[in-house]
Amino acid sequence: MAVGSQKAVFLLQTDPYLPKPVLRALREAESLTRAGWDVSFVSWIKGTDAPPGQDSRAYPVRRLAMPVPPIGTSMNQRRRAYDRATVALRDAVLAEGPDLVIVHDFEVLRAGASVRRRARTRLFYDSHEDYPSIARRNSRVEGWIAARLERQFCRFVDHVFTVSGPIADKFSAWGRPTTVLYNARPSSEIGSADREVSRRALGFSPGDFVIGFAGALERDRGLDVILEALSLLSQPFKALFVGGPDSEVARLRSEAEALRLTGRVRIDPYRPYPQLEPYYAAMDVGAMFLEKRSAAGRIDLQIAGNLPNKVFDYMARGIPLIVPQYTAMRTLVDSIGAGTAVRRVDPPIVSAALVRLQEGRAALAEMGEKGRVAFRTSYAWEHQARKFLRIVSGDEPAERT
Repeated sequence: MAVGSQKAVFLLQTDPYLPKPVLRALREAESLTRAGWDVSFVSWIKGTDAPPGQDSRAYPVRRLAMPVPPIGTSMNQRRRAYDRATVALRDAVLAEGPDLVIVHDFEVLRAGASVRRRARTRLFYDSHEDYPSIARRNSRVEGWIAARLERQFCRFVDHVFTVSGPIADKFSAWGRPTTVLYNARPSSEIGSADREVSRRALGFSPGDFVIGFAGALERDRGLDVILEALSLLSQPFKALFVGGPDSEVARLRSEAEALRLTGRVRIDPYRPYPQLEPYYAAMDVGAMFLEKRSAAGRIDLQIAGNLPNKVFDYMARGIPLIVPQYTAMRTLVDSIGAGTAVRRVDPPIVSAALVRLQEGRAALAEMGEKGRVAFRTSYAWEHQARKFLRIVSGDEPAERT
């Protein structure tokens, strides 16, 4: 099928721009626009009020405000809310007359399948995460239902895109053509800053060994573990965190003070992405820890298959990675040689890993360079966009990893 002069509709379970941009969908939309497609969005706004129906952004967006009771409340009320939303979203997409519908995430997959049954259009499903396992954390029953429904609706999907091999394997096992598109930024968004100037400005000396994190300072990011690991070490081991919300900045600063790490930890609030370059430049190693386990201690597929875009942000700047032994992150880091994986996110284990990394600075530089080269040659979004367009045009078979 030739690409060009066709209509693609993106179906989202959130606004594409607010409260933060859905970068993956917007990047796919930009790729299609450059290839000559007409692109629009239909968005399910789950609050009581929708943002303005039209704005000056790049793409027209039809927003439908339909609230849903939260997980843990009446399942019957939730089901009825989803039923109403499915019909409204289906009709809104059909009104666009699409040649291609790209559904982003599980909660709007049913609406996409309903469109597919009623119109001669192709349906792509971009699964950012394993939604049934997320639902299972709050309700085992809803998680089970979501897993059954996802498989049922995928029968109408022509192609699945997802973010990592472990999640892709699930869809491939169902017989769905599946391709991994990595959540990496385009290389044009990657800047640089002088290392010595940056470290001096942020309060680090040339001999310091700095473990860094840039992103949402959430409790499941292992930042408390990093602080405890530093408390087991002495100089020159230090930490640099930057992100929000402000409440977590304050909490982590209090934690650092309680651990007597004053002067060894810098925790700065949120900075816009272009302002992060000095922070990246100051890091010796970048941490990407995730710690969400079941009561039995098992890591669910959402975590095992997670490849956060921060992993690629570190690689893009030649920063070696320290990650957990979760399947997707460990496989990526090991295959490239871009860092190290710890068997458990635990203060003694993390502190021992930091000592090994600090003692092998020559190997550290090699790890960073391997990550930088891999990002530029394979993982940057421009490579993912070409793969995406080949699938859209029918010129490339599915890939599992």
